Amino acid sequence: MRKTARRHQQGEESRLRILDATLAIAAERGYDGTSIALVTEATGLPPSSVYWHFRNKDELLAETLEHSYRRWRETAPTWQDRVGIADPAEEIRDRLHRASRAIVVSPEFWRLGLMLGLLNRQQEPTARRRYLQVRADTRSAIQEWWEQVLADGDPDRRSLVAGRMARFHLMVMDGLYLGVRSDRGWRLDRLVDLIADGVYAQARTWLKEAA
Repeated sequence: MRKTARRHQQGEESRLRILDATLAIAAERGYDGTSIALVTEATGLPPSSVYWHFRNKDELLAETLEHSYRRWRETAPTWQDRVGIADPAEEIRDRLHRASRAIVVSPEFWRLGLMLGLLNRQQEPTARRRYLQVRADTRSAIQEWWEQVLADGDPDRRSLVAGRMARFHLMVMDGLYLGVRSDRGWRLDRLVDLIADGVYAQARTWLKEAA
């Protein structure tokens, strides 16, 4: 029994080593630049260990995407319904600050995701499909949150505006990631404050247009 448990623990440790190594490689080299050979070199494990856990490179990268997403979620804001938001402007500012910090603290998921999103293949890799689904789920959760923030007005119009804001929200996060990675001189907190004020003002304008 103890040997079985120890063997299971060792297998899980090897799996995590493989995922961590693949994440580091893929975040630097992208889908095409990642190979089983590089992963085995980075981990010191034989190819048979990699293939024991993952059937091929595509499955490995798909699981790596999930692994990096879970890690990012540990620092990212939780997009869940909030009832009775007292100050919508402050709520938006707080969420954008938390999202921007998550991108800085754990950038691998965002970097790998953008690489996969830009990937153009006749046969779409599983990893890219997995990323697009994760992104769509995240957008849906953000939209639900925006509907809570924009609690007044016509429900149909509010849903429409919340959908627009959710898409823009993801675009802002993409832009913040690229900006932070390309220019270390960014004053991120001040920029996020400016963005938060702007998106809330725009959302209110769209809601009033339907009145």
